[in-house]
Amino acid sequence: MEILHNALKLPFELFLEYSQQNEFLYIIVALIATFGVLGQWVLYYKCDLPGIASIVPLWNVVVFLKIMGRPAWQVIIFIIPPPIIFYVVYTGDTSMAANVALISMLSVFIIFTFTLYIELCKCFGKRSFVDYILVLIFNGLYVMYLGMSSDTEYLGPLYGKNKQGSEKKT
Repeated sequence: MEILHNALKLPFELFLEYSQQNEFLYIIVALIATFGVLGQWVLYYKCDLPGIASIVPLWNVVVFLKIMGRPAWQVIIFIIPPPIIFYVVYTGDTSMAANVALISMLSVFIIFTFTLYIELCKCFGKRSFVDYILVLIFNGLYVMYLGMSSDTEYLGPLYGKNKQGSEKKT
């Protein structure tokens, strides 16, 4: 389990170490965050949702879930695991309870996140395996592509009363 703890801690330690020597890393992180916010803003706009939600922390996740038609209570699944993971990794607690918490929270968070982004692709008619891989690898950039591309169209949520394919034909 020490290997898992060290593997999760390594990126943050490397960033902190290199950022002390090179402040340019902060600019790179700020640019990546800006691309993420911009990508969500145009995506929300395309889905007729308020773009300003992309910069408001909890509302951001609620609106993102709304695109897929998921209920707002599922924000808990997205918000709770990261602080628990961070706490267990950075306290160095390697007890059985801490390891169970770490593995379960990490699993829930990763599976839920992957599921959300694959569902996002489906909401825009992107149903190929390549699209799923691209959204998982180039997360913010792919979200921006979905929002800004003229060849993608929001088809509606996958769940709920307005889900795709539930239109009444007369």
